[in-house]
Amino acid sequence: MALNPTDDSLMGVIICKLEHHSSHSPATYRGYIAMLAVSSTYRGHGIATSLVKMAIDAMAERKADEVILETEETNVPAMRLYERLGFLRSKKLHRYYLNGNSAYRLVLMLRSPSEEAEEEKRVD
Repeated sequence: MALNPTDDSLMGVIICKLEHHSSHSPATYRGYIAMLAVSSTYRGHGIATSLVKMAIDAMAERKADEVILETEETNVPAMRLYERLGFLRSKKLHRYYLNGNSAYRLVLMLRSPSEEAEEEKRVD
């Protein structure tokens, strides 16, 4: 979370997780960004970018292979932010949200399959 240094008020927050993802072979570690919010007063100051970078770095340190998220297709500022950070659109999710709007699933690959294989060889 990002706090205002002058009064400790909340400027922004990110919620994410890292979990074992067994549907891939071999199994991977997938980071997931569930929510990112920045108070309207503080938007445009790089807070969202900093929070996402911190989350990506924390997941990478814990050996995440990829980070995924969903964002509403009409949320152009979010799409720009994530694509600027290297996320790619992997799939369109029709009527994903309760309001009927569609979303894009975005993926950031942190480690390629060849890097994973090399690390497995070192461990064995």
